[in-house]
Amino acid sequence: MSKIPLWLVLLVFAGYSVWAVRFWHCYVCKCCDGQTPTEVSAKSTGEPLFKWMADVPEADANFAAWKKALLARGGQGDTLLITGWQRPGEPDGIGLARAEAIKRLMMPELPESRIRLAAKTVEDGLAEGSPPMGSADYEWIKMVLAMEEGAIIESDQDVIFLFPFRSTEYDKDPKVEEYLKKLVEKHKTTSATFLIVGHTDDVGTDEANLELGRARAQSIANVLTKSGIAAHRIQVESRGKREPVADNTTEEGRHRNRRVVITVKP
Repeated sequence: MSKIPLWLVLLVFAGYSVWAVRFWHCYVCKCCDGQTPTEVSAKSTGEPLFKWMADVPEADANFAAWKKALLARGGQGDTLLITGWQRPGEPDGIGLARAEAIKRLMMPELPESRIRLAAKTVEDGLAEGSPPMGSADYEWIKMVLAMEEGAIIESDQDVIFLFPFRSTEYDKDPKVEEYLKKLVEKHKTTSATFLIVGHTDDVGTDEANLELGRARAQSIANVLTKSGIAAHRIQVESRGKREPVADNTTEEGRHRNRRVVITVKP
């Protein structure tokens, strides 16, 4: 049997060494392109994280996606309860301060009127010198209304008024009048216009619901004009039952569909 030349053995060994180093560097260490293992493997969820004693969250490039996912879990009119955490040894009130900081990040997509704050004490390992950690709970509180009740729901772009069953007399509701008067004061000296669209549940004919939706929208428009908004700045429409936002097979769903939406256009 002929001997394998020494130079060939050394060449194979050198090639294997290069491959082994490259394999460990890129697939085990994950340090290719100058990145550390942590930089490659650690991808944050985007949840606001806080350092020890800090009441301002760390900046995170993934926050926008996390926020979008959180807001998508809330239903029409639901309220977000943010419970900030405080650890033993941290100053009193820091939990509520953290909740307040997160609330500011939720706005304006989620209006202040639909955010509640709370605080609690936890023990989870956050300490001086440790990496920042999540420091809050998030819970959606479902809006529950009886059939005879109405509601005012603020979103990032619109104001939604929910109507009791078959009602078109929402302009006689003191809460609505007070809210609309404040809206008028805000825009009386601006050039903003108002698109007011009425919607209904699916009880009744298409024609009857178109008329009912228009009557509801007009009742809101009447309050605006009486409070000082010129009629030419207001556009009234009805979509009837064509654009439901909830299931019309339930009382709750039908209630959410009986609505007027005001969109203020600068």
